[in-house]
Amino acid sequence: MTTSYEVRIAGQVADEVLAGLGDVTITAQETRTLMLGSFADQAALHGFLQRLRAYGLELVEIRRVTTLQDPTPPPDPAGRPEV
Repeated sequence: MTTSYEVRIAGQVADEVLAGLGDVTITAQETRTLMLGSFADQAALHGFLQRLRAYGLELVEIRRVTTLQDPTPPPDPAGRPEV
């Protein structure tokens, strides 16, 4: 059984770096890069996080999700853009 994770990285990530990260879905946002991926176990997740660190990427947030979701963030109820 695999577990899905949503990973947010500070800033825009270069295409050549993204190509080296493996089988993840990537969405560029204004101030962050959102990655969605499934990992077989904790070791696979840690390996992915080590690759992020090796590229010098700043991890903003990681969270487990029950299913891979639409990477488009939901609208803010107050009408403010995501920061």
